[in-house]
Amino acid sequence: MTSSTHDPQTAALTPVRVLVAEDSPLNQQVALKQLEKLGLQADGVPDGAAVLEAVKKSHYDIILMDCQMPELTGYEATWHIRQAEKDAARSGHAPRRVYIIAMTANTRADNREKCLQAGMDDYINKPVQLPELEAALHRGLADRALQRALDAVIDPVVIAGLGQLQMPGKPDPVAELIDLFLQEAPTHIATLEKAVADNDASSLSRTFNALSRLKGSAGNLGARDLAALCDEIEQTARNWSLADVPPLLDRTREELDRVRKALEKIKQSRKSRRGESRKHLTR
Repeated sequence: MTSSTHDPQTAALTPVRVLVAEDSPLNQQVALKQLEKLGLQADGVPDGAAVLEAVKKSHYDIILMDCQMPELTGYEATWHIRQAEKDAARSGHAPRRVYIIAMTANTRADNREKCLQAGMDDYINKPVQLPELEAALHRGLADRALQRALDAVIDPVVIAGLGQLQMPGKPDPVAELIDLFLQEAPTHIATLEKAVADNDASSLSRTFNALSRLKGSAGNLGARDLAALCDEIEQTARNWSLADVPPLLDRTREELDRVRKALEKIKQSRKSRRGESRKHLTR
């Protein structure tokens, strides 16, 4: 890895592995030299197909992705990377989500939305200037640190998949779904608490209904432990053991609080990132 004597903020970027996907040899060399100047280890590839080969062989923390490349465009390569991350998550693995920064000469607002919809995380304009590149890398580093802190609570691949539902000119779908979950979840918990307290003939059906809704909502947002607790309560209730549910409810309330805090951080991070991207478009 190249050593660097930059200020502490720049030094904080290391160790980070970067892949530069750029079909122009000149532009690729410029990007690689900029990254070297920042003290980062980087590799270069000429097209989207080579990107997919590179990420199969090695893990990269950040990809600088040219949007228009032969063989496979940056949009298509990003889609394949995100699908592979989803497939790995479904098979029980916990992939490290790569942070993808689009590089494009198209400064139109709808192109930014196209990048986000493809699964990219950030956006910088060509020709890429060193200060803008460094700022984007720091946003990626902050996102990586946030994800590591939240991974135990929220599955980042699920959130990334929801982000791909973004439509041009529309509000962030992830933020909307988070708001809906945070609005509904306390109601489901209150229903569970009342059903357990009543402990009558109708309690079981109300318990299963509330559990089904909470578990489904938690799963859709990647709150794996919360969904698992709902399963545990359901199994206990099916054994007619409502008296054993209160301790599980206590754990569920605690986990819901962790999920709430994590989702609020994700929402704020996405809002900040979208705001930064809009600044680039108005420069």
